[in-house]
Amino acid sequence: MALLALLVSRLAGLGVFSTRLAAWLLGAPMRYLAGKAFERKLIVHDLPFRRLALANDPPIVETVLIDRHGTFPKSAVVTALLRPMIGAGLFGQAGGEAVRSARRLFIQALGRIGDAEVSRIANALTADYLARWLSAGDKLTVPRELSRLTIDIVSQAMLGHCFSAEESGRFVDLFFAYHQRAAPLLLMLAGRNPRAFDKLVRQLGLEEIGADMRALIATRFLTPIAAGEPAASRAPFAKGLLEALNGARESMLDEIAVMLLAGHETTAATLSWLLWELAGNPANQDAVAKLLSGRAATGPEGALWQDVAPAALRGALINETLRLYPPIDFFLRETTDALTLRDKPLRAGDFIVTAPWTLHRHLSRWRAADRFCPQRWLAAPDRPSATAFLPFGYGARSCPGQRFAYLEMHAILHQLLTACRFTRLPLAAPKPLGSLTSRPDREFVLRLEPRQT
Repeated sequence: MALLALLVSRLAGLGVFSTRLAAWLLGAPMRYLAGKAFERKLIVHDLPFRRLALANDPPIVETVLIDRHGTFPKSAVVTALLRPMIGAGLFGQAGGEAVRSARRLFIQALGRIGDAEVSRIANALTADYLARWLSAGDKLTVPRELSRLTIDIVSQAMLGHCFSAEESGRFVDLFFAYHQRAAPLLLMLAGRNPRAFDKLVRQLGLEEIGADMRALIATRFLTPIAAGEPAASRAPFAKGLLEALNGARESMLDEIAVMLLAGHETTAATLSWLLWELAGNPANQDAVAKLLSGRAATGPEGALWQDVAPAALRGALINETLRLYPPIDFFLRETTDALTLRDKPLRAGDFIVTAPWTLHRHLSRWRAADRFCPQRWLAAPDRPSATAFLPFGYGARSCPGQRFAYLEMHAILHQLLTACRFTRLPLAAPKPLGSLTSRPDREFVLRLEPRQT
């Protein structure tokens, strides 16, 4: 690893081709979150210019994520990777008052729309998409289509209207390309010279993709709000933007981008992985579908869910998927001061990673940690501690939209499983991409057929 890191750090920044070659040589971040990372409480690696600590120890995880003293701000690597998409929006900020103000804006906007309205919008749009999917053939490109659906749900709920079909397809394709270009490991190996760092980011080619995405957002959502169109300016999130930002166009665009991207990606990625898992176990999928439809399920699979209410069943499926495939694989922070963790010294500017990917699969906290076992969520002894399960973060920077995401996933999942059967095709299995989120690394296809009721 040390020799590879040194080689990559020398290649990166020489030119566009060498930078992208360096990113390819490193590969996906997920390949490094394996083996000892599942067992050790703290692992420290020496990078060419800094140290990187991966923490699985609950007290350290809690200290880092709660961060009462501002010692562990979000890394500049994250800010640099997100800036071409979201500008100075909430999720790219290191911390401080700017983050607190933006979080208040999101929380207030989410508070303006009731749970019943979120479910109504999710149900209506899911029914529309299902009808189109079933009429289009028997194969479904799952991550792409779920991304389009969830973008429509969050934009309709928060901004009062949606992308056109052509725009939503273009948007999710751009976002997938952005994921593929982003290279957090490469930036973590870079030196501390700001000009060289910015040059490296530009050579990844994110700015062009981000500009196209922002143009789509501005045309479809920002312009109607700024023009005072009634349906747009009265929508929950738009109203909050106008009140909080006084019509500052660029700041409004930044926060709309955050809301759209964060609001759809968690749900789309989670449901994509959930359908993949259920498609690999047809008997369990059929039993779940019957129970959600209010019918009895027989056989060993049905016995696993005996006397489980539909909402609890859906919740178990969702939580188990969030455990195995947390939307954000790792939270990357930096240290502002020199400190010592478990007798290992870190300097100011070193990286510290708390990884839901490893925490959610840690052998000391989960039985059969790598197995998809939704039933674990129905047994009280298996309920995890706070730092063992954190798919939406933890502490002051936990995701303000997690309630929205759960409502949305419950509504979509119920319709998908009661209306359709999903079957795997003989194709290579997807893996988590891990550059920005855990979305699948390919647009995998499942066979789709209507269920006979």
